[in-house]
Amino acid sequence: MHPKRILAVDIGGSKLLTALASVAAGGHVSFSGRVRRELDRRFGKAEILDAAFRACDETLRAADGGFDAVGITIPGLADPETGTWLYAPFSGIRDFPVAEEFRRRYAKPVAAENDVNACAWAEHIFGACREIDDFLWITVSNGVGGGLVLGGKIFRGAFGSAAEVGHFKVAENGAPCGCGGRGCLEAEAAGPAISRRYAEMTGRAGVSALEIAGAARQGEAAAIEVYRQTGNLLGKAAALAANLLNPAAIVFGGGVSESFDLFRESLENRFRSDIMSFANKEVRLLKTQLGYEAGLFAAASLLYR
Repeated sequence: MHPKRILAVDIGGSKLLTALASVAAGGHVSFSGRVRRELDRRFGKAEILDAAFRACDETLRAADGGFDAVGITIPGLADPETGTWLYAPFSGIRDFPVAEEFRRRYAKPVAAENDVNACAWAEHIFGACREIDDFLWITVSNGVGGGLVLGGKIFRGAFGSAAEVGHFKVAENGAPCGCGGRGCLEAEAAGPAISRRYAEMTGRAGVSALEIAGAARQGEAAAIEVYRQTGNLLGKAAALAANLLNPAAIVFGGGVSESFDLFRESLENRFRSDIMSFANKEVRLLKTQLGYEAGLFAAASLLYR
């Protein structure tokens, strides 16, 4: 029997979201008591845990109801068997038994998982891939990450780091990446890269990817071109993944996916030109059905494994 009311906790690199997820028949999910908190990148285990508990308690007061279990998504490496946050390169957090801390506080079952893996699973349980057992989920936001579902299960790889599509090399001698490489998809197509490319074209620095998307929809040539180039790079990476994995679908999520209409054509064109078409002619390129609250869906989905 799956739980019907789940305390969903989405821990990000710079923000924290909590809500009470109510799962109805047919997999329909509604959220109540949403709380958002900003997280300082300097926060350690104690500060993050305190912020999470405060947000959860506020959610439970606002939602005015009990709950059956807790689902937690974690940025960085995670051990889902023990619910341990293994490592977050941006904050330096290591070996944090976050699930045990929540079990101790709320005396409920707790599941924890890497955020992108969890988003992929949520797409399978609640979203566009309910009937699809083999697909890749790509998040494009401040960074680029991947989650992989194969045979109806999350695939983590031998060392727990499968589907790192953000570090496919898509540009020769390209921009430096936080991983130490150059020309990675993350360095070339994530939100900061969109802003950088726009600044190089126009001389206007500090314009966000969201603002550039707005300009593109107003017909600004430079903004349109930036998103065309972004789609081309994403299509190149998606084709590499498809040729290796032969998935039924590739799903795009994250904040930049809200501008899917602006880069879909160039994404499709590059993808179709680069794949082995006979082997991959049926693969679909989709926008996530989970929207901005993908992290909350993801946290709730962890109790459906």
